[in-house]
Parts: sequence; C-alpha cells; structure tokens
Amino acid sequence: MIRRAEMRKQLRIAQQLKVVTLVVVAMLLLAAYPVYLFTRAVAEDPIFGELDGLDLPSWAVVQHDDSFIGSRWCIDQCRFRERTWVSDHKPDETNTAYVDALGDAGWRPRTNGVCPTVTEGIASCWQRDAYVMDMWVRAPACNVPPVRPSIGPTKAADPTPSTEPSSEATAGCPSALVTVKVYNAIDYHPVD
Repeated sequence: MIRRAEMRKQLRIAQQLKVVTLVVVAMLLLAAYPVYLFTRAVAEDPIFGELDGLDLPSWAVVQHDDSFIGSRWCIDQCRFRERTWVSDHKPDETNTAYVDALGDAGWRPRTNGVCPTVTEGIASCWQRDAYVMDMWVRAPACNVPPVRPSIGPTKAADPTPSTEPSSEATAGCPSALVTVKVYNAIDYHPVD
C-alpha cells in the first residue's frame, strides 16, 4: 500500500512536470514573435528606415553605403549617420529628384545655422523634427588610367575625334553620388 502511494505520488509529480513543461514551451512560443519585433524595432535605426522609404526613382538609388557613429539615445555622443547613394543620372537631375523626395517626406530646407560649403557639386541643408541633414550631390571622381604609348609602329589617328566618352572610361563609374549626413539637432556642429 505504501508502495502504491509512492508510485501515485511519483506519477502525479511526473504529470505536473509535463504540464509545466508544456505551459513554459507554449509561453515561449507565444512570446517569441513579440520579442523578435521588439528587438528588431530597437535595433533598426529610424533615420535609415526613413531614407529607405524615400520615394525616389530607381535610377537614383542604384546602391548605397551606410555608416554611423555614436549612440542612438545620445548616451555620451548622439548618433551621426551617413549614407552615400549611387545614381545613374547627372548631378542636376539627381539633385532635383532628391529635393522632391525629401520635401514629400516632410523634410524642409534649413533656414538657420550654417550650411557647409562645397567646391564641387550641389549642397543643401534640411531639417525634420529633431534632426538636421546636410546633402551633397556631385559627379564622382573616377580613376581612369592614362593611355600608354605603344612602342613600335602605330596606326594613323582617326581624323574625326568622337565627342562621346569611351565606354571603357565610363564603365563602372556612376554619373552622380549623393551623400547625406544626418545629425540630432542638439548635437549638430558642422565643420567648415
């Protein structure tokens, strides 16, 4: 009789362990998706998300490179973000596309403060909520190797030089680059 009581007690404990294990597994499964969404929201930078959401033509966003420095929550130093896009069109046309997209997204031209000056290209300054942005649209500096002189007999030069750039010189070289630098307004100190 004592043995049966012991066995029933052990079976009850085993049953309770199974139920507790199933409840814990169910809770973990139910909590996994909200935890995933929360960590993704915390890890994703809202500014890069906004830049990804700009309504730009496909030729204006061929590819991009991102970089950042600092804390998103301004611990010790506020985050500085930089993105450089590659565009297939000339700087003037690219600048117009970006100005329109930024205006549609709620960015407004900045009227106070100093806008950095550039020697080449088009610079503009923007503001939205607690952020300021400096944008620079320019033609890239592509490294084209010089033509090497040949040793030996040469062919006569073509009497009508082509006005179009050679495809070899422009291959791999984009038409324009767009660099935006986004700062928190409280931590914005432009370098001249």
